[in-house]
Amino acid sequence: MLNALLRLGRFDKPIGIVLILFPCWWGLAYIQGFGLELKFMLLFALGATVMRAAGCIVNDYFDRDVDQQVARTKHRPLASGEVSLKAAFWFFWGLCAIGLWVLLQFPVRCWIIGVVATVLLMIYPLAKRFTAYPQVVLGLAFNIGFPMAVAIFTPNIFHYGVLAGYCAGILWTVAYDTVYAFQDIEDDRHLDIGSTALVFEKAPKLIVTGIYLGMGILLSLSCYLAHSSFLPYLFFVGAVVYSVRQLSVLNLKDVNQCREFFIANQWVGALVFLGYLMR
Repeated sequence: MLNALLRLGRFDKPIGIVLILFPCWWGLAYIQGFGLELKFMLLFALGATVMRAAGCIVNDYFDRDVDQQVARTKHRPLASGEVSLKAAFWFFWGLCAIGLWVLLQFPVRCWIIGVVATVLLMIYPLAKRFTAYPQVVLGLAFNIGFPMAVAIFTPNIFHYGVLAGYCAGILWTVAYDTVYAFQDIEDDRHLDIGSTALVFEKAPKLIVTGIYLGMGILLSLSCYLAHSSFLPYLFFVGAVVYSVRQLSVLNLKDVNQCREFFIANQWVGALVFLGYLMR
């Protein structure tokens, strides 16, 4: 049962944790530079781990009937019946309790952001049913750790630089998750499920390349507005060039290549993090 619960929370696939965690660390580095505190890095790591798992449970609960019809997902614990709804329910609330404890370690002004983040994570699994752009909802959820990290140290989270950093993260998520969605594009078409892979299908590489370029521009803008040195821009350019290079040789019809591209975005996140450290 424990193994099944861990797979339900995708603990066997930690890339999702990494992709949620990096925007949190970006925010810490943006506001603190090399002076960032290990305590907050670890708290965000724990928070990203448990809330990503909680989000996966919600996703699998709402998608359990759909997952049974998709080859890649039909063996997931809820879809296959390996984990009962009751067990998933209690596991979900246990994870949320840990996430709440993490949130309470932050200043009160972070709590509202935490509530918004939780709502977004809960909405995302349903987004594909009412919008063709569920990846945008995912981006709003996955990157809200950026302004939350900034809010630990200042209430000025609506500074244009902070908003630019947050929007850059949203574009990043839309880019890598669009490629990821190509794994299921035919199933999504058949089941009438929204996806940016379907929306961008006629020119996916061109559009995703443009999204990565937009990410790089917004990252640079966030540092320009914070009067940064020139060093962050070098890392941001490196992140964009790396992404576009990987995209240029990608076969979007190859499921394994799409998955590898998705995983490789951890290096994009790392380059951006290093760039913000240099600010």
